[in-house]
Amino acid sequence: MSGKRPYRLGKRAASVADTKRRILEAANAEYAENGIEDTSMQAVARRADVAPGTVLYHYPTPEDLADAVVVTWINDIGMPTADDIDSGADLQTRIRSLVGLLYEIYESSDWAYKIYRKSPDHPSLVKSNQMWEENLGAMMFKALGERAADPEAVQVVSVLIDPGFRGTLLSRGMSSERAVDAATRMTLDWLH
Repeated sequence: MSGKRPYRLGKRAASVADTKRRILEAANAEYAENGIEDTSMQAVARRADVAPGTVLYHYPTPEDLADAVVVTWINDIGMPTADDIDSGADLQTRIRSLVGLLYEIYESSDWAYKIYRKSPDHPSLVKSNQMWEENLGAMMFKALGERAADPEAVQVVSVLIDPGFRGTLLSRGMSSERAVDAATRMTLDWLH
């Protein structure tokens, strides 16, 4: 029997995946505290408990790291799409679905919204926000049906489904479920 131990590629791959996960989690935490622009690669390395060179090996630039974090958010959050709204349903059901889906995603991603508010002009967030806006537009178009042709209806509904509006309702003591009910009712009242 030789004294060499067998090479285990699977263990190394798992270790690399774990290191990348720790780096992304550390970057996410640093972004939440400081914003993307004010987060250094060294701070991420310290928080991830890895050498700065390890961060740079996996993510050569701060932009590469920010892009990877944003991609992870998108994958983890499970963003709703227009396909989640039944175009054959009545207006009330479509609006309830729109508000419910959006408020649910806002609740599960409040932390991401806080980072966005600190660094709204960061290129990684600008790209993801453009994608989100296109997706949101398609969801609103499907939910509003023929009323989507009315620019004023789109403007008003945009306010009522906005994360800031939801946040205001919650900060005033309303539960998440009641916030969905209230925004749905206000939307339908305005549309009728």
